[in-house]
Amino acid sequence: MMGKKDGQMQIMIVDMDALIPENHLLKRIDNHIDFDFIYEKAAPYYSNIGRKSIDPVCMVKMLLVGYLYGIKSERRLTEDVALNLAYRWFCGFDLTDKIPNHSLFSQNRRRRFTDSKIFNEIFNHIVRLCIEKGIVTGEAVVSDGSFIPANVSAGSLIEIQQDIEQSTVHYLDSLDDELKRMPGYKEPEPTNMKRELRKVLPIWIADTSIKSAKKGLVT
Repeated sequence: MMGKKDGQMQIMIVDMDALIPENHLLKRIDNHIDFDFIYEKAAPYYSNIGRKSIDPVCMVKMLLVGYLYGIKSERRLTEDVALNLAYRWFCGFDLTDKIPNHSLFSQNRRRRFTDSKIFNEIFNHIVRLCIEKGIVTGEAVVSDGSFIPANVSAGSLIEIQQDIEQSTVHYLDSLDDELKRMPGYKEPEPTNMKRELRKVLPIWIADTSIKSAKKGLVT
């Protein structure tokens, strides 16, 4: 007899954490890193009055997802977070939570992070913790947000100086470039903050794996 789904609506309690594999990159990051430090870091960029903004931890996590997975469009980033269970869970959204639309997300990002080094500082701190805790063992972040598999012997390892600050600036610039191509784009209001570059972070990767780099190579 041919089976057929009845399509009947069901009400159930879903544990999103249980649905994400323990070896998933975002699960490993979440298990080992406390993101609450972001609230203190971001506090000077927020007013005590007015409408509530996007949670800064959610925003940084969304930007981190975009960086790690090579998502260089805020429209696509917000859509992917809405549709991808692992992204949604990592960024702190329940299944029924509405993800900020790309316009609201862009407005918040440009007000908080454009011409500021805060995202770079936060991201560098997170990357350092990932390396210290061995989360990125076998993988290495490269400047365009790609991953390079380092699956060869330890004897072939060489030290590569990766300019992480420059890399995060490039990522934010790519988001801005995508915005500038949209109809009705307006330049953000100038601020007194400047981006500070050239903070070098050494990362160990395998020299024999460099040629195998691919954008967005994360599973």
